[in-house]
Amino acid sequence: MPNISRARTAQSPSSSFPGAAMLAAMPVFAFFYILLVLPFMPDDGKGRTENILLWPIVAAVTLTLVLQNLPRVDSRFLRSVPILSLVAYFLFAAASVIWAYSPYFAFSRVVVAILSTIVIVAPFALPIRTSHIIPGLHVCTAIALAISGIYVLTTPASPIGHPGYFTHKQELGILAASGIILSSHELLFRGWRRYLALVTIGMGVWLVLASQSKSATAFALFSIGCSWLMLIACKRLRITPAYIVAAVVFASLFVSNPIEKIGYRLYGDATLTGRTGIWGFTNYQISHRPWLGWGFHSYYFVPNSPQEQAPGYIKDMPSSHSGYLQVKLETGRIGYWIFLIFIYASLHYLERVRRKDPVRAWGYLSIELFVILINLTDSAWLTTTPVWFLYLIVVAASVRDSLPSMRPALRPGQSAIQSTRNFGNRRLVGAARSAPAVPRAR
Repeated sequence: MPNISRARTAQSPSSSFPGAAMLAAMPVFAFFYILLVLPFMPDDGKGRTENILLWPIVAAVTLTLVLQNLPRVDSRFLRSVPILSLVAYFLFAAASVIWAYSPYFAFSRVVVAILSTIVIVAPFALPIRTSHIIPGLHVCTAIALAISGIYVLTTPASPIGHPGYFTHKQELGILAASGIILSSHELLFRGWRRYLALVTIGMGVWLVLASQSKSATAFALFSIGCSWLMLIACKRLRITPAYIVAAVVFASLFVSNPIEKIGYRLYGDATLTGRTGIWGFTNYQISHRPWLGWGFHSYYFVPNSPQEQAPGYIKDMPSSHSGYLQVKLETGRIGYWIFLIFIYASLHYLERVRRKDPVRAWGYLSIELFVILINLTDSAWLTTTPVWFLYLIVVAASVRDSLPSMRPALRPGQSAIQSTRNFGNRRLVGAARSAPAVPRAR
């Protein structure tokens, strides 16, 4: 029996190994930095030196720890469709530097995007302890909402809503809505997690109203409720959330201007505060480079941007106010379809999580659904923003949780086949030792 217990301990995904704690902290650190450190750094418009230096250093540390524990890397995580499609998109984004409108900005921005993704995603390929990641993200969000609350009480609001300590009110609205979703999940746990969730929900509701972010409020409430219904439907129909989302998207193709109609019924504004004009000009620019796009992040905030040709208020917009149009604008139809594979594959893997832990699957799906919806009216895909980092963490965690238990940890110089054989032999030996003795026939 002792041999069996040792084998089970070795097989446990939370078994310690060199750098395990640091790797488990990397996704939370990236989220903490982008949410609570970067916004307070001075920006002269030429790029923050600290931000430029941080990502290469942290990514190098992450890769070093991964390579040191290479035998423990689960290749099934790396071969999963969400991870492969994400890698494929970044490869295409890196290639877009060749034809980008501004190659310098495209190169620097794609490097930052790749390095930050490595910091967030790579640790999940190893058997790290993940039980503290979602609570850690929740604590970071609660701190950010508390600081934003101080700004709301002490600084004047803009005519369209309060931005908190961010540059735009929509950023505060998305953060507050994300806090409500995370807190809804944390309410299901006891102790300090539940008490913090109650406080965070209160702050989230207050701040999302102060930001006057109507879309974030509606999408958050819809995501929380709809996720449960989708998971119930998945269980009874034996399908995955990807099929339900695909069915809704397919049905919307037969309705003219569905988003505008929903906006008119909810808010009495079919233009969604002028977004339809932005979308029209974005589609016009997409038509100039339909297949390859203008280059990864090589359209907005670049010298002599084509956006300056836009009429009226549109030329002052910092984004397309649609994550899907912006992906198509930057990397064309090819990059757009690769990225859609990443989204649908991520939803597909949540069904495997539901079979193991329905509560966790509901939390993951609520966040993924919220980010998918918020990108209908805002641009949050593939940006160095908290909501994109949160989405990446949830996708990586759901892929890892969907996999069967990892193989036993390997000793230095031991192959995977030898480890599996030894594990099976130890179980047989342990079972033989514990079996009752059979009397010999006389």
